Amino acid sequence: MATPAHLVPLPEQLRRLGVPDDVLALVAAEHDTWRALHDRLIGLIAALLDLACRDRPVAEVVDELIGAAAVPLDRLVGAAVDPAEVAALLRAHGSLGSVTTDAATGTVEFRHACGSGQRYWRGAPDAATVADGEVPGVPGGRPRYCARCVRAIAAHGGDAWTVAPPPDAVEPCVWRVRTDLGPPGR
Repeated sequence: MATPAHLVPLPEQLRRLGVPDDVLALVAAEHDTWRALHDRLIGLIAALLDLACRDRPVAEVVDELIGAAAVPLDRLVGAAVDPAEVAALLRAHGSLGSVTTDAATGTVEFRHACGSGQRYWRGAPDAATVADGEVPGVPGGRPRYCARCVRAIAAHGGDAWTVAPPPDAVEPCVWRVRTDLGPPGR
């Protein structure tokens, strides 16, 4: 792993580099604008997912969305699962948390307050959720948006990248990337 994985947001990275306050203020303002646009997009996706699930099983809708994605996940993080690229994806979605590397097990663990689905869940605690067994690999009680995320990662990462969605809107989501495996077989 050439680049260390981290979840430090860009404004904080620049502050640590000693970037002047006026530049930091501009970056922070743009970051806040992006955050608002991202939150709106997540809300729209969640609402559209709810509409699509009115007459169809959630698992079927989620699988169709994953298959029809205009930008496949491997274009965002590469075909081989790389912890640094996974960290960049999390940062791009506003996730905050910790990164722990365990060389003995060949695992990088991201414990984060998800900046997408979980952030939506925190803001909409009554969001529609999946039932136990309704979406393979997704525990019941998680928002449908989380099901879309978990299923997309499982389809892309196989055993190299796994997700343990949080039990509630407060506990961290846990992503694990195994660095001792080669690219997942596809």
